[in-house]
This record gives sequence, structure tokens and C-alpha cells, in this order.
Amino acid sequence: MIRQGARGPEVADVQRRLAELGYSSDDDPGVFGGSTLAAVRTFQQERGLVADGIVGDDTWRAMVEASVHLGDRNLYHTRPMLRGDDVRDLQERLNRLGFDAGPADGVLGPDTEAAIRDFQANVGVAVDGIAGDETIRAIRRLHRAHQSQAAFSVREKESMRYPQRATLAGARVLLDPGHGPEDPGYLAPDGTAEHQLTWAIANRLAGRLLARGVSVLLSRGPNVTPSVSERARLANEEDVDAVLGVHLNGLDSPHAHGAAAYYFGHAGIVSEAGRTFAQLAVDEVCNTTGALNCRCHASRAGLLRETRAPAVIVEPGFLTHPDEGQRLRDPAYQDRVAAALSRATCAFLLGGARPMERVTPRGASA
Repeated sequence: MIRQGARGPEVADVQRRLAELGYSSDDDPGVFGGSTLAAVRTFQQERGLVADGIVGDDTWRAMVEASVHLGDRNLYHTRPMLRGDDVRDLQERLNRLGFDAGPADGVLGPDTEAAIRDFQANVGVAVDGIAGDETIRAIRRLHRAHQSQAAFSVREKESMRYPQRATLAGARVLLDPGHGPEDPGYLAPDGTAEHQLTWAIANRLAGRLLARGVSVLLSRGPNVTPSVSERARLANEEDVDAVLGVHLNGLDSPHAHGAAAYYFGHAGIVSEAGRTFAQLAVDEVCNTTGALNCRCHASRAGLLRETRAPAVIVEPGFLTHPDEGQRLRDPAYQDRVAAALSRATCAFLLGGARPMERVTPRGASA
């Protein structure tokens, strides 16, 4: 975590990478001052990341990925999966040509490999699943810039027109309690760490979903801190139907409060299923707890862009707000949040309809 006030070669490396991407800083090399902070925040805003001015895992990865362009290297499906702006460019071009490469998330997974092979078979080049010089020349030659709706968006919208299941039996959901002991997240005034509360809420939520017949996986235990990619990889390997990340918000100002949710989206490309799930989640949390509705927003957070299943991150409140932070530490309030997220998740799994259960008045048991 590189932030304002830091000094050293790692700061100089961040400044160099930002300058190469067009985000210059007037600070001395190796000094993370106000100018570097502004450059980092501008980069984060334009990349769909949380603009906190801190170079953490997602921001560092985004800077590295932004440095590669289509044609710089051969692109193919491998483990770990290739990531970068060149992959995103490839996905966008294939989608506009009608070859379903999945969301343009910059991660070359099996959907993108299948689209490469399909494209190669259609244009008469060697079908090897590798976007090398010959394949990229063909894509550039045929690229239809006027097509604005990606093939995967059409597929996703069509699939959402009809309920995918009539019962919750057999549905599989990954719950991702944000952070962990090695990356504790925000701290409450009494020292309670975000990772402790996200685990408590996710654990309660797991119990409610299991009682409804949903098969639940947790991305971590209370004492481990897997990386974002490890969490996403678990969801993909287990072929879950949905991913729900639980985080808490925080800000230097003690006045910020309210609940929000995030789904994958960037540069006009969004996960329609993720947006539906996020809207259900934030509305249910606010209706159940009375929290201010800060609505749902598009994001390129690693969990959202690396999972193949519809994924959302829900922040039911600000841990840094005096009153809301205290409520979030209350087990009874955590249970109301879990009840709301359970209703939203089940509604989404049954086709995205509004929850059938009546909302329990604030303060009563759910």
C-alpha cells in the first residue's frame, strides 16, 4: 500500500508508470506528495477504481495492465490468465464483430479463447486460439467501430428475460468477506477492523442461504487473507452462479454514511446481470436497515472483473461514521444486513424479481 507521505524507489516507480500513461506529477522523484496523489486519483477515476489515492493491489495491477497494447505480445488462454489493456482491446473488437468474448474485462479466460478460435475459423486463419500477428491483422481489418452493443451483452440480456431456475436447490453462491488479518481494511474508532465485521456478516448470510437450500462457499476463513485473484479463481473453478462480496466503506470525513453496491462496468460495457443483482442488494439493505441509499455503481474492482459469474460488492455502511459504524458492530444489526442480502440473493437467483418476503420493520427481528 503506497500512499501520500511515502518515499523511496517504489514511489519513483509509481510516478514513472503514471507519467508514461500521461499522468504527470510535479513532486520530486520518490516523494509521494500532493501532485502524485492527484495523479493517482485521476488514474483511478478514469479506470473505474475507488479514487482513494492509494496504490494498492487493484491500482498497481491496473497501471501494469495499462502499459500493454494490442500487438505487443501473443494473446492466449493460460494459467495464470493473461491480463492487460491489449486483452481488453481484443475482447472489444471480437465482441463488436459478433464473436462473444465475454465482458471486456482485460482478462483472457475461456470465453475469449473460444471467441478467438471462432473468429479464426470464420476468416480462414490457423485455428490455434492464439491471437498472434496474423489473427490481429485480420481483426483490425474487419473491425466494425460503429457496432456499439457487444455480443456478450446481447446474450446476457436475453438470458435474463427468463428465470434460470424455479427453485433454489442446486444454486451455488460464493460469499467473499472483504479483506483479512493481513489487510484489515478500515478501522472503527474502537479499533475493530473491517475484516472482522465482513466475516461476521458473511457468516450470518451463509447460514441464511444454506437454510434456503443454496449451496454456499466462503472465499476465506476468519484468519486468512487470500488475494483478489485467488478469490475470483475459486469462484471460477467452483462454477458458482453468483458472487457476493461484503465490504464496509470509510472516509476521512465522519459525516459520510449510507449503503452502496458495485457491479462490473467500464467505458460503456457493463454486466447487466451484475447491475440487477447490485440494485436488488442495495435496495434491500436500505429498506431493511433504514440506511441512506447511495445506489449501485459500475466498477472494475478485481473481484468483479475476474469472475465469470455475475458478481457484486456490497458496502452496507461506513465504518468511519460514528453512529453507522457503531450499528455495524452490533450483532443484531449485522443479522438484519444478512437477512436483506439473503433476500436479494435469492431473488436474483430466481430470475431477478423483487423479493417476495415482506421487509421487516427496522429494529425487529428478520
